[in-house]
Amino acid sequence: MTEPVTKKPCIDLCDFNKHQICKACGRTHDEKKTWKRLSPEQKQAIWHRILGSHGSGTSKEAKALRALYRKAEKKQKKD
Repeated sequence: MTEPVTKKPCIDLCDFNKHQICKACGRTHDEKKTWKRLSPEQKQAIWHRILGSHGSGTSKEAKALRALYRKAEKKQKKD
């Protein structure tokens, strides 16, 4: 089993909707605030959720999110 990707999924376009979910990366406001304190498994679960919800389209933000995940995954495999 591969190690979870723990790099934060921020693509520097923070804008929260009325449900306190970032329109760009899909994390909740609380997930963004507590990211450093989450376990690797919790971070991977968040990545899995947001790649399905915010990283599945053809928008610039979705492409950036997928690219960030792939880059973090490749870097982690090298380490």
